[in-house]
Amino acid sequence: MDVNWQHDNPSNPADVAIGPQAYDNHLYYSFGGVAAADPKSYMISICNLPRIQADAAVGDSPLWFGEWGLPTQFNATDEFLYQWADAQKLAYSKGAGWIFWNFKTEISNLTNGTALARQWSYLEGLKLGFLTQDPAALHDPNVCVPYMNSTTSS
Repeated sequence: MDVNWQHDNPSNPADVAIGPQAYDNHLYYSFGGVAAADPKSYMISICNLPRIQADAAVGDSPLWFGEWGLPTQFNATDEFLYQWADAQKLAYSKGAGWIFWNFKTEISNLTNGTALARQWSYLEGLKLGFLTQDPAALHDPNVCVPYMNSTTSS
């Protein structure tokens, strides 16, 4: 894990590297603390994400995003989830790559039908069209253009 995952006066894992290293980062907006809980704030944050460049500057490179998903802290519309998927894929592809969490989520009465899978399941994201069949493809390669270099959600 990169320096962002170290707790309380963090030391940098790169400072004690013995041989080649790679770094993993998990960035979940749904757990809070990353951006205000609204679509515009999420898009401004992800489209201006400095994490990869900041980690490279302290030697925590290559960096990949080992877990991410589509869940939010607000009631996301389908339209937003299309944008949210593209924006995250764009941001995380600037590093060594990404791994979506989770490949398949149970769909049952225990999970409120597809409510959980809608944002947490790669397969359900494909089925609903939020994610593309080709993981490297995007619905809109310009999804971040309106949010680039924005600094506020107001």
